[in-house]
Amino acid sequence: MVWAKVSIIWLNYNSSRIIPIVLESLESIADLDYPSDRYELIVVDNGSTDDSFERIKGFLEKKTGLRKKVVKLDRNLGFTGGNNVGFRARYRESEYVLLLNNDAVLFQGGLRTLVEYAENNDSVAGLQGVVLRYRSRLIDTAGDYVSELLQTYPLGVLHEYPWILRKPIYATYVDGSCALYRVESILKCLGNKLFIDEFFGYGDDNVIGLMLWGCGYKLVAIPEAVASHARSLTFGRRSILSDYLSERNRVALSLITNTRYKSIILLHVLRSIATFMLKTGFKGSASLRARTLPDGIRLGKRLRSKELFINIYRAPLIKIPIKDLIVFFTAQRLVTKYFENWALRNLNSLTTD
Repeated sequence: MVWAKVSIIWLNYNSSRIIPIVLESLESIADLDYPSDRYELIVVDNGSTDDSFERIKGFLEKKTGLRKKVVKLDRNLGFTGGNNVGFRARYRESEYVLLLNNDAVLFQGGLRTLVEYAENNDSVAGLQGVVLRYRSRLIDTAGDYVSELLQTYPLGVLHEYPWILRKPIYATYVDGSCALYRVESILKCLGNKLFIDEFFGYGDDNVIGLMLWGCGYKLVAIPEAVASHARSLTFGRRSILSDYLSERNRVALSLITNTRYKSIILLHVLRSIATFMLKTGFKGSASLRARTLPDGIRLGKRLRSKELFINIYRAPLIKIPIKDLIVFFTAQRLVTKYFENWALRNLNSLTTD
């Protein structure tokens, strides 16, 4: 059997504090159960200012059997820009690209499992397996979904694998921690890039999923576990920057899509900003959060001026009846429960066969 060629894109930015898992991630790529001449590793360093790049480069120099390219950027282009650089640096003959976070560890047969499914399903443009929480049997994501409020929901979080997972299912998008994309589909739908550069981070894998569905392609999550992930080590758990980017990009995305809840999204974001301000007493990082809404509107208008439009209703979407909107102005745990109940009700209709 001739195995498809794959380029694995792996980003780094100031990762010295998590260097053990970073090197474990690289080791997992070197040890894959996949023909060594059929895949390459592309490391993109996003302008690191600590010693992580030197440590990674030294580690890779010892891996003589691993095909690799190393790109050192002068500045941090974020998840979106860094991955776009990696995509353009791929083998010209690569049929797939795999995105792998530097805090994610591939299982030995993970790449083989993903490629085998993709090779047997030509209409699938993006694919993920189950990603587990690092060093546990708990699910990190088993497929990701977007609601009409443009919030994201990873299926199966903190349930013990395999939970209710039995068959491949359609997903709004595949999780960027470990995601396989068909190069031909990307080139036809998005051009020679994966992401919208301006989003920087937290407006990436969900957006590419919506865009691919809009182009008539499918994205699938399969029930096999392929990797583990120590989520949020790069930005930090619920950091101010991650909250700002997530909400700014949600506002911008609302302006370039046909969601029926544009005004509700703006109100929802405004409420979260006000809540944060009251809790912090308008001190410290409050100025960054205060910019969320105006920055999001400016970004959305700039993207709209480029004639960028996404029809979100071509994707599997969490549709929210008007009567249920009040839930999304209550506690986060109730919102999470709402999403999980939606998934359980719709699991059969999401199944691919």
